[in-house]
Amino acid sequence: MRGTIIIAVMLLPAICFSTEALKDTTKKPGTYDQPVLLTSVGRAADVLILKGLCARAEIDFRYCPGATADSLGQCCTLLLVAGGSSKGLGAAKVDVDVELSRVKALVKAARKSEIPILTFHIGGEARRGALSEPFNKLAAEVAELVVVVKSGDEDDFFRKTTDKNQAGYISIDKQIDVVGVLKEIFVSQTPVEEDVAK
Repeated sequence: MRGTIIIAVMLLPAICFSTEALKDTTKKPGTYDQPVLLTSVGRAADVLILKGLCARAEIDFRYCPGATADSLGQCCTLLLVAGGSSKGLGAAKVDVDVELSRVKALVKAARKSEIPILTFHIGGEARRGALSEPFNKLAAEVAELVVVVKSGDEDDFFRKTTDKNQAGYISIDKQIDVVGVLKEIFVSQTPVEEDVAK
């Protein structure tokens, strides 16, 4: 079925919904608050794709590929984009260990501030190689919700990790489906009324 979303809710069995039917379920929309801090785990270009999808979903976000604890600021949700890239790591002049240490410190700070952590893996099978696995493992284990393009989870790695941690899991068919997911899980922002001189 096209557009299928699978959600595993904490302490509940997995439930299947079509993208259109998701709004008709008992799942409450707007689980997470904005603004969002968007960062990479592995420096892959996928984070730039998600940046564009966040903009399309009208999410209030700040993009910081090398975010640290000091980057959290007033953010209400931390969004991690998992997937390794040798080109991206090289451009940032960091190796695997340095990148992992950065993300671990960021996660620690987010947890201390009780900021929820969401992980997106949208690169498919191409981001499941040996380089990406340490980043995928870390990002999956620390998240309370994982959103994954199903071609990147054919071995059920992310699904099994979320089951083990009693975390949420959403499987989507393609990257563009992220827009619908973002609109569902984030609290809508109230437009700011501007005073206009008459």
